[in-house]
This record gives sequence, structure tokens and C-alpha cells, in this order.
Amino acid sequence: MIARFVFAPYTSISRLAAWLLVWWVGCCFVTVNAGAEDAVNSLGMRMVKLSAGDFEIGMLDEHNLKLKHKFSAYQREIHDYLEKPSFPVRLNNDFFIGDSEVTVGHFRQFVAATGYKTDAERTGEAWVFTPDAEKPIDRFSIQSGAHWLQPGFPQTNEHPVTCVSWKDANAFCQWLSKQENASYRLPTEAEWEYACRAGTRTPYCSGDEPDDVYAYGNVADAALSAKYPDDVTRQRVISLEKGQGDGHVFTAPVRSFQPNAWALHDMHGNVWEWCQDKYSDRTYQEMHQLAIKRGSRSEPEPIVDPQGPETTPQHEHGDWRSLRGGSWYTGPLQSRSSVRAFAEASDAFSYIGFRVVRDASDD
Repeated sequence: MIARFVFAPYTSISRLAAWLLVWWVGCCFVTVNAGAEDAVNSLGMRMVKLSAGDFEIGMLDEHNLKLKHKFSAYQREIHDYLEKPSFPVRLNNDFFIGDSEVTVGHFRQFVAATGYKTDAERTGEAWVFTPDAEKPIDRFSIQSGAHWLQPGFPQTNEHPVTCVSWKDANAFCQWLSKQENASYRLPTEAEWEYACRAGTRTPYCSGDEPDDVYAYGNVADAALSAKYPDDVTRQRVISLEKGQGDGHVFTAPVRSFQPNAWALHDMHGNVWEWCQDKYSDRTYQEMHQLAIKRGSRSEPEPIVDPQGPETTPQHEHGDWRSLRGGSWYTGPLQSRSSVRAFAEASDAFSYIGFRVVRDASDD
């Protein structure tokens, strides 16, 4: 039974899980990425080459000050706990990253070639939006028969695939690697945030203002509010005028919004994206201290190619993996460049998908 996602109702994994439940409902020292170039693979996926570089991962102090008046005290505590302290990162290698999330059409080609059955298909259930639930907190629940072709709302081949687990995403990467004779994988958290920021130090690739992100991603907005008003108002602490939405209640076709400065689409919103890393709520504190130890408090040494912990005490209870970017159901504040979440590797949700990375050394 799929029932281990941290945002799922009544999860008791930890105090952090409870915090994140409320949060859900409710860069940098970057080198200019002048050498970006596009490539198109055998599935028609556009891959953008990003140059190696340095940046600062996490919620920077100036972010906290700029957004302080837009957070409740409870929200600030959650985000501070998960995204701080920030620390310098050095990515040593160039890499290609998908300019959009993997689509239903891409995943369909994988399934047609291999006969692969997703975790949701094997278990016969997935977490999907249930708007008729009596309590708002129960708006996502396990539904029999839900899977990547039946996520609870209509999709075309151009929409991001959802209801796929971390294990499903990795199976796709392994198959594509063989198809292309290349090394495809999920991005690390560091690679993902580096790509999302695209050289910025602001909370969004678009700057400081939460509402500006509407031009860059499909987040909870007037379109969702018009159909399910309570789901948006309880997430936001800034105004939402009638008609200011993006026109998409659920997922939007990929590339429906402006790209960031590095030609990457949908880094904010649409679907949460699986990352390769095992999740830990202590990673940032540990990496921050290590950076200071290797350098100094005033000049911490960048952490080179961080990939998350090998294990944590929490992983005795599940294979927890990191998620990034927010979704069609999260408001702008929960869709910032530094926002983190997590889920169990075998679980599937109608607001989680993924994008892929290819090692540039394959060229």
C-alpha cells in the first residue's frame, strides 16, 4: 500500500513530517553559463548543456528578509529548518539537463519499448487529488486504479508524466541510457537548484516577488482557485485577484511558460521533481559546518558535487528521496528555487514527476 509520503495525512515519521504537512497545505557565487548549448535525443527531448560552476545553495539570509513579511511565523520556522543555513557548492563537471519535465509521451515510448509496469500499476493505487473530500487536509488520498495514465485529471502526451515513483524515474533513466549509449540519471539537489537559479541569488529565477513567478511556472493560482477556492486561499498570504491565473487547474503542457535565463522551463511549479539524493533534514547544517571547517566562517570552502547522505536514521523506515520545485497545487512561496520536500522512493503522486540529466562526459 502506498502510504509513506511526508505530505500524506496523519504521517507520523517525525515532527518534520508534521511541519511539512502544514507547509504543503497551507546564486549564489555563480559563474555565468555562457557555454549553454542544446541537444535533442532520440525521444525528442531537448537537453541544455550547463557549464560547471560555483553557487550558494539554500535560502540565503537576504531571501529571509525579503520574504519575511509574506510568511507566517510557522512557515518561516519550517523553511528555515529545511533550507538553511545556505552553503557554497562547486559543481566540477558540465552536464546536460532536460529543458522540461519528462512528458507522458516520453514515458509512453519507454513503456511501449519495455512493457514496464510502474509501482502504482503494480500496487493498484496512487495518491491523487480528491476534491470532494470533506476536510481540506484529505484532498489527496490513495485511489485504486490511479497511475501515470489515470492521474485523476486529463493529460496529453505534452503534459508532464505524474504518478511515477522515484524507482520508476530511475528505470526510465536506465533504459534511456542503454538506448542512447549515454549516462542518464536524475539530477542531484545541487544540480537541480543550480539549474533553477540560472545565475540568480533571488528566491525565484524571476526575482524577489512571489507573484512574478506566474509567468514562469504553473503554480496554485486563480485557475485553481476558481474551481477549488479553499485549496488556494489557505496556501497564500498575498492577494490573488480574479482572472490572474495561468489557465491551468492541474498540470500544464511542458514549455507553456517563460524559460529561465538558461532556457529551462517549468523549474517553478507544474510538478515536484524527483532528485537522486537521499533526503536528510540535517544535510544543510552538516554541509555548512563542513564548508567552514575546510575554510573559515568568513570564507567557507565550497562543497564539491554534493550528492546527499549515504543513509540516515530515518532511512531505516523508508528510502526517502528529495523533491524540488513545487507543483500545480503549491503556491508561489512553496515553489521557490530553494524549497525542499521528500517522499518514499516507491510512492506515486499526481503532483510528482521528474526531469533527467545526462553526463556531458558522454560527448
